[in-house]
Amino acid sequence: MLSNNFTVIVIGFVLIGALNGGAGSLIPSYMTERFPTEVRAPASAFCYHLGTIFGGIVPPVITYFAVNHNMGFSIPMLVGLITGAGSWCLALFLGPETRGKEMVPDLVLA
Repeated sequence: MLSNNFTVIVIGFVLIGALNGGAGSLIPSYMTERFPTEVRAPASAFCYHLGTIFGGIVPPVITYFAVNHNMGFSIPMLVGLITGAGSWCLALFLGPETRGKEMVPDLVLA
């Protein structure tokens, strides 16, 4: 994105589109492992849709910085990319490991 070569920019956007397409499909399966059974569906849906809402705010914010601060679109998008990648890595490494664990409900009914 920091290039003036049109071919490099097109290849970069094609790669972003191709590699990002499947990322959203993994989020619901990842989120179901984070919550107990009795609140799994509403908690996963809340977190998923909260991310969608905040994601909808991103284009106007990027446009604001690009137009009003004369940055162009590259720098705000790069800052957003680094912030998103950093928070994703932080969540990945600080999240609990569920491999091999039996997922049982915390609420036991008599």
